[in-house]
Amino acid sequence: MHLAINATEIGRQRGGNESYLSGLLRGLADAGIPDYTSVLMTETGIAQRPEPGSSRGQQVNIGRYHRLYFNLWQQTAVLRQIRPDWYLSTFFLPPVVSCRTAVLVHDYSFRVHPEYFPPVTALYMRVLTASAIQQADRVIALSHFTREEILRFHPDAEGKTRVVYPGIDQSFSVQGDGRDMERLQRLGLAPGYILALGNIHPRKSHSRLLEAYVLLKKDRQVVPPMVWAGTPRWESSDLLDRARDAGVILPGYIHAEDLPTLYRQATMLVYPSLYEGFGLPPVEAMACGTPSIVSNTTSLPEAVGGAALLIDPANVVTMADAMARLLEDAELHLKLRQAGLEHARRFVWAETAQRLISVL
Repeated sequence: MHLAINATEIGRQRGGNESYLSGLLRGLADAGIPDYTSVLMTETGIAQRPEPGSSRGQQVNIGRYHRLYFNLWQQTAVLRQIRPDWYLSTFFLPPVVSCRTAVLVHDYSFRVHPEYFPPVTALYMRVLTASAIQQADRVIALSHFTREEILRFHPDAEGKTRVVYPGIDQSFSVQGDGRDMERLQRLGLAPGYILALGNIHPRKSHSRLLEAYVLLKKDRQVVPPMVWAGTPRWESSDLLDRARDAGVILPGYIHAEDLPTLYRQATMLVYPSLYEGFGLPPVEAMACGTPSIVSNTTSLPEAVGGAALLIDPANVVTMADAMARLLEDAELHLKLRQAGLEHARRFVWAETAQRLISVL
């Protein structure tokens, strides 16, 4: 099989989308599948990730990233040249494709909660993703929750929609490479902080997390600093100003090589997202031995199993209490650390790659 993959998200600081594609390419290479892989990338992505995506494959430079509609036609032109058997893309598919297609759907938040997005973004996501689901030969969901969300709006896609869990990179581990302190110093951090990771976006519930942190500081004399690591999105400047006033540290986008350090040196990860299609950061934190506090909504209980503290993301008091418990209860902290390490072993990119190929 010759598989072509749209990896143009790589190099664009696209959060979970970019992490998934990078991990999948490593998994395909580790598993030695498929027979041949063509990886479509922009000039920026190739510059940031020069190694090939597979031991038997090629990188295809489609030039610089253009606006979405032009980018889709760029893909059509490239696919006509390289003639793959399958084409895998995230959320959208080109209007004309000369091979079988699979669309990867991370979540359906833009349809379920359009208020989390600028109106134009919610509209084009809804229209183009619906078109891709109708067009695709296979629809890949990251969780059973996301599969049910897809079928809720597209019941005719039931026979072609499959679940393929993501993996985590081997660099997410308890043992580092001895450079954690050097990386932390470069980021302006010291060990022992409370970590929140993800784009600063309405559905990540940073505003309630900030309220919970302020409440925690009122109730305790000594509270570790809180770190929000991620790229600001969509009208978040006021929230960021309030966070700075409350003492939150904002290092911005974290490069992949620094993420394991960021997890390992945190005392906990708090992930109060209102809507997720899977939720990879809690599992990555678990693999690094860091306990997680996670929303009890959408896909997150499925992602973390029984290895995290589950909270109502709309309840600020409950969120503050959960952080206090992990700070005060050493036995609970150790229990969650051990459970998390065991749970995280289930998620391996090579197995994700094998599952994907079997689905195709």
